[in-house]
Amino acid sequence: MKYIFDCDRWGSSFCVPSKVVENYIKLSDGDFVKVLLCILCSPERECDTAKLAEKSGLSENTVIDAITHWVSLGVITAKRGDGKQPVKAQKVSAPAAVAEPVSKVEAVAAKRQSVSNKLHISYKNSEILEKQQKDPNLAHLFDGIQTILQRTINGTEQGELLALYEYYRFDAASILLAAEYCVSLDKRSVAYLVTVMRSWYEQDICTYPQIEQEIIRLSDIKKYENRILKIFGQTAKPSKMQLEMIEKWRTMGFTAEMLEIAYNKCVNNTNKLSYKYIDAILSNWSGKSITTPEQVTHEDEKHRTNTKKPQNTDKGAEKQTSYDLDDFEKFAMNFDLSKTGKL
Repeated sequence: MKYIFDCDRWGSSFCVPSKVVENYIKLSDGDFVKVLLCILCSPERECDTAKLAEKSGLSENTVIDAITHWVSLGVITAKRGDGKQPVKAQKVSAPAAVAEPVSKVEAVAAKRQSVSNKLHISYKNSEILEKQQKDPNLAHLFDGIQTILQRTINGTEQGELLALYEYYRFDAASILLAAEYCVSLDKRSVAYLVTVMRSWYEQDICTYPQIEQEIIRLSDIKKYENRILKIFGQTAKPSKMQLEMIEKWRTMGFTAEMLEIAYNKCVNNTNKLSYKYIDAILSNWSGKSITTPEQVTHEDEKHRTNTKKPQNTDKGAEKQTSYDLDDFEKFAMNFDLSKTGKL
């Protein structure tokens, strides 16, 4: 549907920077846009936050958040009433080390403090604004996070990011890289990002190369999990025990192809998916250093040959006993020493 607009009949008007609409309108909260319009509409360049709150119908804290937002994007500059000169927020390039491939960057352990993941650091909105004006990297961080999350972050979220940047000493590039990783997991909250990075901090994963390596490691684990769950035809979310077993099989070195063979053996013998049964099969293979499908085939042939009962015409001969590998795996899976009290 098309419309023809008549904007001249209102009389006086004011200008809005084109890049507000072209670059930032999708990322900006509606309340922040209200505040910006009130600022641009004002004939005076000195605007009191209380008056802006009254004019826009918003709280004063929201007005301060909006000013912080537009300053961080470089749309406006702000000058505090104490006479401090305005500093226009600028986008900066990531550190040079960021561009280096993982294999070429030496991971140097960051100097860190012992801190609880429950530690909460609070910042006033005015403090956040002042820090952005002094540090263009911080403004770049807030701008980049909003682009990655595809939404505007509020004052509380800015404070949480500032804590990662200022207290935990993660650089802006590392935080942005972690944010992209979280979004790849469909986790778009700043709270989740903060939890992940605090956990890394406790593990001494503090520099950009270390974080990049950890993301690669976690991504490989996730890919392996997804492949195994697809082989198992499991659509339900795996339990903690199931994830631990999958990770155990990965560290044992079993490929997805080997897991598929073990899964088929399990279903053929039990008519259902059983993680314990599959684990018994893989543990048996691991003990025999069986790591390829060809070795599994050879072991199966050997097993079938050894379990064939020979002709025995001597009635007094000792009765031959054979052990079925599948029966042994079932026994290993269900055996509980605590119930028998003896070997």
